[in-house]
Amino acid sequence: MLNKLGNLGTALLERFLPTADADALRCRTVCNAEGYWQVKCCEGRVCWWDGEPSINPC
Repeated sequence: MLNKLGNLGTALLERFLPTADADALRCRTVCNAEGYWQVKCCEGRVCWWDGEPSINPC
């Protein structure tokens, strides 16, 4: 039983924490094409902008 709970905890950590896995979800703040800071997330080779751009130019 304890081993199953340990495995569940590990699975949850792997799901929500970044790993060395190439397909892991990664988000970072970058300068977008309009010249404003925005969060860009990628999972594998698929990327998208997340949220609204900042009001501060980069």
